[in-house]
Amino acid sequence: MLRLERISVAYGKHEALHDVSLSVDAGRTTVILGANGAGKTTLLNTVAGFLRPHPGGRIEFEGRSIVDEPPHRIVAAGISLVPEGRRLFGDMTVIDNLRMGAYTPHARANEVRQLEEQLAMFPRLAERRNQLARTMSGGEQQMLAIARALMSEPKILLLDEPSLGLGPALVKDLFATLRTISERGLSVVLVEQNVHQSLRLAHRVYVLENGQIVRSGLAAELRRDTAIQRAYLGAVESPPERAQVAPNRHVAGGFVNPFSRSIAAATPRGQDEDRAMAGMLETMNGGFFHPYARSVSPAASPREITEGGASDREPASQKEAIPTTGGFVNPQARPAKG
Repeated sequence: MLRLERISVAYGKHEALHDVSLSVDAGRTTVILGANGAGKTTLLNTVAGFLRPHPGGRIEFEGRSIVDEPPHRIVAAGISLVPEGRRLFGDMTVIDNLRMGAYTPHARANEVRQLEEQLAMFPRLAERRNQLARTMSGGEQQMLAIARALMSEPKILLLDEPSLGLGPALVKDLFATLRTISERGLSVVLVEQNVHQSLRLAHRVYVLENGQIVRSGLAAELRRDTAIQRAYLGAVESPPERAQVAPNRHVAGGFVNPFSRSIAAATPRGQDEDRAMAGMLETMNGGFFHPYARSVSPAASPREITEGGASDREPASQKEAIPTTGGFVNPQARPAKG
């Protein structure tokens, strides 16, 4: 339906888009992802006719070139833009803003029907039909901007960051409305900061970086792409856990954590080690032990300490004295002499 081929756009010496090619299917939602400054707004403004690409690039809509058409003719052809920041007529009422969207001859002939449809789709606008646009909330203004664009009866709706500055509840309502618009057969090209919601709505996705398309595909494919998850979704799906086998419990430096489960516990030997370690913990009061420490209980043998009891010759108070200062103890150390 809409096709861009080798589109390059520059602001002076700065090239904002370089050899961008993409296509928009009829009745589908296409999402453009990219960081700030990637060229997303430039791309939409070029399609809408506000910017001119370098010679050699092509923009075709329904098989006809529109690369040299002025914006009002592009709107009349069936492409309407909802710009970032809404760009409403603040000192005009809701109804007057909507009527401004129906200035093309075809839309003007159906203005009454379109007004009824937009006020039915956005009941809040019907409640505020005589209110000045600048006195409305951000969410209401965004509804008005979308409804005004729909008044021209477009075949493709271009949306630039429609959820910017809206609260979570309004964002949810906004995307529900966009889904309804898409289900009615209107093609949507969406530039949006809310990647999670966008990918749920999208059919095809293009990733724009430094003015170039670096990746594209169906939304379902890109949702599973780890690079996309890291860059735009803030997380990577963890792979299924797999048991890892280590030769022994000792970590670098010779320290042991008696509270950790053995990562070799899946083996019989590892299970035996876990049981032995559990018995050792009874004597340690929750501390770590150092394998090179000297025993602090010369009257008790290593075996007696390990088994959780002191020598019969020891008073009961010495049982609690086993951990050294700092909580380190080696139950296998030889008693200190003298």
